[in-house]
Amino acid sequence: MTPNLQIELRRFISSNVISKLNKFYFENDALLIKAIDVSLGTVLMGCYNNVDEKALVEMTELLPDSTFYKEIDFTSSRILSVDENYKSKGNFFLEKIFSSKKARITEMISNEVGIKSETAREVLNFSTLLILSYLQYNTEVTSSLKLLLDEQKRDILNSIPPGIKIILGFSCYETVEEKNNSRFARSIFNFFGNI
Repeated sequence: MTPNLQIELRRFISSNVISKLNKFYFENDALLIKAIDVSLGTVLMGCYNNVDEKALVEMTELLPDSTFYKEIDFTSSRILSVDENYKSKGNFFLEKIFSSKKARITEMISNEVGIKSETAREVLNFSTLLILSYLQYNTEVTSSLKLLLDEQKRDILNSIPPGIKIILGFSCYETVEEKNNSRFARSIFNFFGNI
C-alpha cells in the first residue's frame, strides 16, 4: 500500500519538536503546527510542479552528511534534535524547487497562517529538509514521487490556502469542483440505493 506522504511527514512533528522550534520563534503552537502543515503541502506540490526525478535524486544525495539528516530517527518517525542548522541548508533547496516564487510563497504562508515572515521562511526551510530527508531515506518513494503526488494531489492541495495554490499554478475552482462532484455522485448513489 502506498503511504500517504503528508501524513507520514506529519508524524515527525511531535509536541517536542514544536516546543523546540518555539524557542526560536515564539509563535502560537497551533499556528506553528498549521504553518508546518501548509509548508509540507506547499513543498510537495512544488516538487510535483518543478522537480524532475534526476534533480530530486541530486538534491537528496546532498543530505546524508547534513546535521539535520543525522538528527532524524526514521524507524520511529522522530526528530531527535532541533537546532538552527536547517536555516542555511533549506534555502539552497528551496531555490531549486521554487526559484523566483520562493519569496512570494513565504509571504503568503505568513499572511495566510498568521505568523511572522521570519518564522514562515524558517518553517519552509525546515519542511523542505524534512521532505528531502524522508525521500533520501525512502528511495522507492523518490523514484515514484510524481505518481504518488498525482494520486494524493487533491488531499495535499486541500491543506494549502487558496493564495498559495494560485502561486503554485493550481486553481481553487478545480479542487472545489472535484469535491462537489464527489458529493453529487454520492447523493445520486444514495438516492438510487434507497429505491
